[in-house]
Amino acid sequence: MHEPLVTEFVTTDPEQARALIAAAYQDNRLRVRGAVSNYRFEHNRCDVGDLQFDLLHNTLTTEVVIQPLGKVVLLRVLGGEVQVEDDLGDRRLATGDVFVAAHPGTGYRTGMQGARLQITSMDLSLFTGIDPAQDGGAIERLRYEPVSLQKAQRWRSTVEYVTGLFSSPDVVNGPLVLGAAGRLVAAMALNTFTAGAGDDRPCDRRDAVPETVRRGIAFMEANPDLDLGVADIARACRVSVRALQLAFRRHLDITPMAYLRQVRMDRARAELRDAGEGTTVTRVAAKWGFLDGSRFSSHYRAAFGESPSQTLRRP
Repeated sequence: MHEPLVTEFVTTDPEQARALIAAAYQDNRLRVRGAVSNYRFEHNRCDVGDLQFDLLHNTLTTEVVIQPLGKVVLLRVLGGEVQVEDDLGDRRLATGDVFVAAHPGTGYRTGMQGARLQITSMDLSLFTGIDPAQDGGAIERLRYEPVSLQKAQRWRSTVEYVTGLFSSPDVVNGPLVLGAAGRLVAAMALNTFTAGAGDDRPCDRRDAVPETVRRGIAFMEANPDLDLGVADIARACRVSVRALQLAFRRHLDITPMAYLRQVRMDRARAELRDAGEGTTVTRVAAKWGFLDGSRFSSHYRAAFGESPSQTLRRP
């Protein structure tokens, strides 16, 4: 593990994208379908040695052949569609899905259609001593179907916490911090992506929350700064407005727009916590779509047990 190394890469040239894919993922077979004039590829990475956190955005339809990486690669689909072909068969993933790409010793082919991905790559050494079964077989117990909504949310929170830790100017990323972060991510990966005693069968866990709810949540969490209505969310989920509303009410006992308000409230709280000089509650509330200050304060207190001004004043 080493100090975080952050890189950002943007290109409209498929050849440059192919070169980056080859360097980052041990592959040089990238094919782009569609008008190259409309192509755009973005890749941001936070590299701490045994852990890499990537954000990848790829327009058009792109096919990538990945050679065995010898590491665990975990993906969260933020937008678009992804197809993975390996020894297990053909998997089709969409917005909201969180899953293991492939066995560390297996190559695979992936197709991306306008996809945005959050990718976590982990060296196998991180799992030494973390396996609850203490038999060294954790990697062989990996499951490759998308995980449940609850596990997906815990995984997202873990990745956001660790990457936020690495980017915080108040944290000294010394060996102790880096080691603890690596162990935390490894432990959460085993909890999220391996089979354990008492787990339901894959189909039971996946059916517990329908595709519509999972995709709707992922879309809202990835785009809380956009001017979204319920029709926009339904369109992203490829269902009718009524089907979206019924799914959220049945499985979460909440409306889609109320869930979006919660997401925006969380973002507003994070911004108030990290506020710089000149930040005001009114400005933050307006940024996240809360134009009525009194209603914002009321919802904020109900959600967090304190007023937004108290959060802002806290050192």
